[in-house]
Amino acid sequence: MRLRVTTLAALLMLCGAGRAGAQTVVDGSEAGIGAEATRTVLGLIERQMRDPEARVAALRIGRAGALCGTVDVRNRMGAYTGPRPFVADLSDKFLGRLPEGPELRSPGSMAAFRTMERARALFEANCTEG
Repeated sequence: MRLRVTTLAALLMLCGAGRAGAQTVVDGSEAGIGAEATRTVLGLIERQMRDPEARVAALRIGRAGALCGTVDVRNRMGAYTGPRPFVADLSDKFLGRLPEGPELRSPGSMAAFRTMERARALFEANCTEG
């Protein structure tokens, strides 16, 4: 009986070891931007998104030098909401997700509106086709 409990505990630990526990780049795109930029953007995402297991993908340097990508975070129920585009100005430590839906109709404050507008302008200058 004791062997079964020990084996079960070991299996549970191994299953938990596969969990990220931190923001991760899920598609290998960090190779295109370098280790330092990856650390910086993951730190910005960690501070702003407050999801310890955010999934980041499609990282690339934009046309005007900002960093573009997508981030998938969990909602309050623990389900991932789907990847959303973001843009980051690493020199200024700014990160903004593209606003959608309720955020566009009713920003929480004037500061939130300015952040949304900055993110939209940076995204258009860096991350869109054209």
